[in-house]
Amino acid sequence: PGSSTEAEDAVDTDPGDTWAFDKLQAYIAYVKSAFQPETTSASEQVLTGYYQMQRQRDTLNAARTTIRLLESLIRLAQAHARLMFREKVLLADAVVAVVLMESTMLSASILGSIDTLHTTFPEDSDLFYAELEALVLSRLNLAHLGGAE
Repeated sequence: PGSSTEAEDAVDTDPGDTWAFDKLQAYIAYVKSAFQPETTSASEQVLTGYYQMQRQRDTLNAARTTIRLLESLIRLAQAHARLMFREKVLLADAVVAVVLMESTMLSASILGSIDTLHTTFPEDSDLFYAELEALVLSRLNLAHLGGAE
């Protein structure tokens, strides 16, 4: 699915350009093999904080929230870091992992009930992310991490 030079060239394209499927496929293959992102302190705090919140929320049946949830959160955050062409899992990657997990749960605990089938892309994605980050960090009692990275 394309050479690494195609993928490296993809990084230099105009952000407003739409990528062809082959180019996107080559980029994903490249970042998947080129990066093994390490977690940062802030990202670890968010991921473990969310995991602990889920464990406490599931007090009646703690066996339902297993270590596999934390492992999945870490993998999601690492995948997002790769997608963003980074060698470190930043706070933003951890927040995105939590939001993705919340979006797939029947009874989301941080973001409330989300109807993923009827949502639209925000006009200002940076503002939307900042609001999500503030909400996630606040609910995890980690507001002090905001803007840390």
